[in-house]
Amino acid sequence: MGNHQKQRTQTATLNAHQQAIEAQIKTLLERYLEPRWAQDPRNRIAVSGSTNLTSDLTLDSFQVMEFMMQIEDELDVVIDINSLSDVHTVSELAAIVAQQAAA
Repeated sequence: MGNHQKQRTQTATLNAHQQAIEAQIKTLLERYLEPRWAQDPRNRIAVSGSTNLTSDLTLDSFQVMEFMMQIEDELDVVIDINSLSDVHTVSELAAIVAQQAAA
């Protein structure tokens, strides 16, 4: 197998891994938000990769950190807090978690 083909295989594997993590994060996020949605069903939205954690879901910084701890516990990863500064969407979060899990 040549280097170019090997790199494509590794990239495809990483993308599949990131997609699987994104699906897990969506499920965890829906579970995290369920009590809030139960109180006011009008706030329920479909969570997707492009869902913004703060503007779409109106999570404050404490709630985001609380959710990050839940991800760490459920997915058995350690998320570097400094890596979260540019994370806004579920997909961006999944990319960071995939990187942390691969490290």
